[in-house]
Amino acid sequence: MRFLLRRLLLPVVLSVALVAGAVSYASPSQPSTRPYSQSYFGDGNLPPGCIRDMSLDNPANECFHMRTGLNALDSPQVDVLVLVPASPTAERDMRVMRQSVEMWEGGIEQLAKRMKQPWLTEVDFHITVDALSGEFTTYPLVDPEIVLVGTNPAGGIGIGIDPAQFAGDIGIYDAQGVPCTSIENPFDFAAWEAIPGFDTHHEERSGTYVEDCGGAGGNVCFAINGAIDPLPGTTEVFSLFDLVSHEFGHCLTVGHVGDGAEGSWGPVPTNDIMSYNEDPPGLSKCVSSLDVEGFALRMSGYLDRNRDGKVTRKDKLEANDLPGDGRNPFQVQSPSDHIYASATGSPADCPQPDVGVLPGARVSWSPTPVTTTRPRLTLKRPSRTDDGRVRLTGTAAYVAKGKQPRRANGMVVDPAGDADSPFNDLRGLDVRVTNTQLLATVKVARLSPTSGTTGASSYSLIVNGRRFDSIGPAGDGANTYDNGAETFLDGVSTWNRAAGTVRFAISRRYLESFGNVAPYYVGSTSSVQNAKRVVYVDDTAPSGQGRIGVTGRTLRAVKGPQQATPPTGTKPYALSFRAKDGNSFALSQSNGGLGSLVSDPHVFSMSVTSPSKVELTLDWSDPVSDLDLTAQPGAGDPVYSSGGKPDTLVLPKVQGPIELEVNPTLVGPTGTTYTLRAKITPLGKDRDRDGLTDPGDACPTLPGPLPSGCPDIDGDGVPNGKDQCKRLPASTATGCPAPASEWIRVLVDGRQVHKVRMDRAFGTGRFDLTVAVPRGVHRVRTVWLDRTGALTSVVREVR
Repeated sequence: MRFLLRRLLLPVVLSVALVAGAVSYASPSQPSTRPYSQSYFGDGNLPPGCIRDMSLDNPANECFHMRTGLNALDSPQVDVLVLVPASPTAERDMRVMRQSVEMWEGGIEQLAKRMKQPWLTEVDFHITVDALSGEFTTYPLVDPEIVLVGTNPAGGIGIGIDPAQFAGDIGIYDAQGVPCTSIENPFDFAAWEAIPGFDTHHEERSGTYVEDCGGAGGNVCFAINGAIDPLPGTTEVFSLFDLVSHEFGHCLTVGHVGDGAEGSWGPVPTNDIMSYNEDPPGLSKCVSSLDVEGFALRMSGYLDRNRDGKVTRKDKLEANDLPGDGRNPFQVQSPSDHIYASATGSPADCPQPDVGVLPGARVSWSPTPVTTTRPRLTLKRPSRTDDGRVRLTGTAAYVAKGKQPRRANGMVVDPAGDADSPFNDLRGLDVRVTNTQLLATVKVARLSPTSGTTGASSYSLIVNGRRFDSIGPAGDGANTYDNGAETFLDGVSTWNRAAGTVRFAISRRYLESFGNVAPYYVGSTSSVQNAKRVVYVDDTAPSGQGRIGVTGRTLRAVKGPQQATPPTGTKPYALSFRAKDGNSFALSQSNGGLGSLVSDPHVFSMSVTSPSKVELTLDWSDPVSDLDLTAQPGAGDPVYSSGGKPDTLVLPKVQGPIELEVNPTLVGPTGTTYTLRAKITPLGKDRDRDGLTDPGDACPTLPGPLPSGCPDIDGDGVPNGKDQCKRLPASTATGCPAPASEWIRVLVDGRQVHKVRMDRAFGTGRFDLTVAVPRGVHRVRTVWLDRTGALTSVVREVR
């Protein structure tokens, strides 16, 4: 991948104080990252253990889901124009925005090789940076694919542009000289907000706008970033680098990963650049393997992916969840394949941008990968079956190299006076693991009087990269916010003002539900926080990116609660909903309609088998209070209630999952309880009596299982008429299993007697097989291999 940078004029060096741009790498005491196994493309070709359902409430949903296809980027030669406004830190802003593009290019190149997608390295980014004086030497602008614009929060003019001379306009033309778009004062954020089609998807001072140029110009995507840093290294919410990188990702066609304004799903990879989250704490983000998969979907239409000398439909990749949310396809990825463009694959080791007011050394955005894990094959003692065969049972997984934590407790003392405020001055961290909980005590010089308002302090615990924020009120109680699940947790943290401590008690079972298992690498931070948003991290314990490594006994497997199966057939039925901690809200939970930024609503999930009319009724006890109801059908836009009391909402024809949200817009002084009920009336007849009514039955006269209602002999969800492998169950579009990438091979006395496909779900492969072994003494070798050859093996003597 070639990188081209063209500066039109040399930047003006401003006389300002030096703020060094630091390149920070994590301590070795970080959780190891498994190697990327393989890419799963093609509708229905989901990674082992993953499902299409992206609901936060479904315990079987343990994978990451990315919205794709946001913009119509139409060339692998990506011309990027960077425009920054006049400000005391204009050169630094321009440099940071340029580095955002370099981060994407370098990250894609590094990960494409690790992901065995070398064709992606042929994508080139060409960056033109706006001059800091005089004029645009390329004015008018010809056919850029992406324009990065930094706007002043209060408007203002751009560098080198005289609005009187240029009529306040910036013009974009295509390659044939056809006018494409003209934006009046591009450095005024309000001017962009006024344009029809401008997507303020975060409800923050940022967004994207796509213009379809005529002639040969194709599309131009504008990434607008309104939160220019008021101070170096800080913005209204994020660092300028992360904000620009996020919006640039949208122009590269990749979408959110579960925490955007258009909807919530989960779990959320909060360290991802496409997550609207501040993780990893105190660090800037970099490209992930999920980002590269989403980008590859678009670029496969323009590059010779299969190396046959031409670009055809055979090169085009397809998302593995093509229906997605009914509007965009989604790409689903196993957490075990989620790695980052750092040397170790960990987000804690992402290269960090140069954000000093004066330029520092250039950053390498494609660090050389280092190996932090090794393959391990575990085999139980072989046994003879009743028919004389030998049974082999075991697991295959990558484990960390080197020494691992052996102790269940650890502590660190942090130096005094290394924070801006005594309220942020951490003095130590003490961590202990029990059979059921991870316990941690953060020692502070002086606890903040209050928290959760502008300028107040909050205290966070980081467990294997997952951040839990403790936001304390005036008393000793506390609210705990899990950034990964985007939810508040009750009773997880407490403040002791007399002792100056914040104590966390996190259920290990809760951590395990998100794949967060021992060993645990634990750290703590103190931050200046605005509501649930970190303004900046002031102090850390251990210092920098250090962590305390602790471990504990493996938790016993438990069966989760069974999901209720929605009724089938034509008979109407009713449902009622109850929140985990009861259907009630207190005065303090009033959020004025601002949603989870202030106080979390209660969220429920339901599903209807057949196309149905759904009538919802929300009522509450307190006449002073005002609650509101929203319904989000899986493949449609949110539907809002009547606003009365009781509050009602009708969905005339829906099918599939529906998410319901009860919002405490206004809660009276005495609080309120509520009831939420649904009446479901299936539509139409069910002529073949298979439980799916005719309007939703693809084969209304032939009985068959869900979801199609058509005959499906292997029960894989692909009807016989479309299933090319009727006797081999697979959820792919063709009904045939995707090609294998890993196997278990068995040799008896050096001769292969068995070879079987092995799929690793969430990083661990399990096998249970029997092989014919004659009586007597024999050497049985069990081998784990992938497409490159044998990874490791175990030899047992069998009699």
